[in-house]
Amino acid sequence: MNYISKAIQMLDCAINLVKIENKSVSPPRKYKKDSKYQWTADISNLVELAYAILEAGCVNNGDTETIAFVEFLGETFNIKIERCSDFYYKMRTKSGSRTAFLYKLIKVLEARMDRDDEKNTRK
Repeated sequence: MNYISKAIQMLDCAINLVKIENKSVSPPRKYKKDSKYQWTADISNLVELAYAILEAGCVNNGDTETIAFVEFLGETFNIKIERCSDFYYKMRTKSGSRTAFLYKLIKVLEARMDRDDEKNTRK
């Protein structure tokens, strides 16, 4: 696949992500404590990531309460996440990709790898 067609695919993906994210944007609410790291994406994206991590068994072999883990991530990234099950319900019932954020993560990481590969071949 040539780079132009890859670029077109990535742009199509980005356009679809913008459409999806504009439908359900919820601004992050901060905790009172200071944190070195601040979650700057939509809260629903962090919830999507949390559910995926737990389903894959990446934390405590998946034997962790979802709400407790989501609260932990919220504290880590200095945001208050209320009713994570509501975010999950919206993910399950939305049309198109139900895991748009995970798809976005895959695409941006693959794009970085492609750029790095291209840099290495130029040397």
